[in-house]
Amino acid sequence: MEPARQIREILKALREKVDVLPAAGGALEDMLHPDAEEQEERVFTDERTFDAIWERAKGGERVSLYRPTPSIARAEKHLFRYFLDGSLRSYFLGTALEGDRDTPVHYAQIGACVLYRRDDGTVQREHLKVRHLLLASKQRLSEEAWLFLESLCRNTPVVLEDLAMPDFISRAYSDMDLRVRAGGKTRYKMRELEAELMQEILPKLSDTCWLVADGSLMFQPVLQSLMKCGKTMIPVLGVSKNFRKDPQFVFGRGPRAERFSVYSLLANLKHEHRTAAFSAYHGQVAFWYVRLRPQGAVDYPLMGVVKCELVTPNQEPVPTELIDLLSSVLVAERNVTPHGRDRRWHAHLYPIYLAEQAIRNAFYSREVVQQLMRWR
Repeated sequence: MEPARQIREILKALREKVDVLPAAGGALEDMLHPDAEEQEERVFTDERTFDAIWERAKGGERVSLYRPTPSIARAEKHLFRYFLDGSLRSYFLGTALEGDRDTPVHYAQIGACVLYRRDDGTVQREHLKVRHLLLASKQRLSEEAWLFLESLCRNTPVVLEDLAMPDFISRAYSDMDLRVRAGGKTRYKMRELEAELMQEILPKLSDTCWLVADGSLMFQPVLQSLMKCGKTMIPVLGVSKNFRKDPQFVFGRGPRAERFSVYSLLANLKHEHRTAAFSAYHGQVAFWYVRLRPQGAVDYPLMGVVKCELVTPNQEPVPTELIDLLSSVLVAERNVTPHGRDRRWHAHLYPIYLAEQAIRNAFYSREVVQQLMRWR
């Protein structure tokens, strides 16, 4: 039986055990908060001021705050061959009522995909995983009702998740109601799935074959696994389209030190240039910003900029020439872009966009979910 139909049977059986206030239309799709990635990044690290330059130039040359990174096309240097992205769709199904207890019930589809790009530029799907989640709060149901729900999900492809159980990302939503926390929990499980795929692809990577992962590498399951690789440099580049807007940066030492907000730092960042790399997570991560598009082509100075991350297991600065190379190759990835089809078009990397589309094509449509996942 398909997962959607199995979930419908679970809901029908659960309704015999508890009262239910169904969502309008049977299933109401949750709209993601646009600042979700920024909010979660604050949980990754409590650092807010970054003053350690985490790159080293040849011959002791002084590292500059901005460096040119002219585009290096794939035909000249095909460095990025694997691309990883995750996606999700979440639906509010209704509220389960049991005496003075109540819990929202959510259904979510999460997926992660790795694409491999050949030398001619065509891509193939290397790995694709999709999982189905049913989310509710164990604390808001009686033990009998929760055990019954667990038994209904057993031996099915449906994974039952407890909304109240604390985890790394859910702490970002700890002060919010359970319906909002459901989105954080779903994103956390999606990132775990991405970490699984990353582990499967790591043996195929090398100095000349890199993986570009959408999002921050400071997510704990990802960071922990990469730190244990036993390599001095791990060929995985994390690229974030959305990033925190509250960091402060200090460049230089002593009375000549300059202080920047992320806005002032990026307002002066020219097209096809990058910032210096800074240290985060106690020297475990080097990060910097790259401008993919000229400011005149976008509506806002922070548009067209991506944040890049490398994990540094030896907790030592990264060679400047490597960061320059990665940034120049990344600049060439901005085309083709899904202009007009995604609000993040200005910071999209097209293979990442294709990976996301592959996942979404494997999901049930909203119409299917609304039709099948009914309590009656």
